[in-house]
Amino acid sequence: MKRVTCKSGLKGWQARLRKVYSSLSEFIAYCSTYGNHIQLGYETPEEAWEANPVIQGSVNPSDYSVA
Repeated sequence: MKRVTCKSGLKGWQARLRKVYSSLSEFIAYCSTYGNHIQLGYETPEEAWEANPVIQGSVNPSDYSVA
């Protein structure tokens, strides 16, 4: 993962979605709890997984986004 400065000003990470999550089922589990796909701008977890966008985040939840 690449180190980046996020919109909050904190140091965070950046990588393709499929590098962050080990499988679609793991990503779906996070989506069920936190709505990750919605925060990334996708209607379904599968749609986000297929698109495989570059995402970033930090310890601040609001930094989780498409880069």
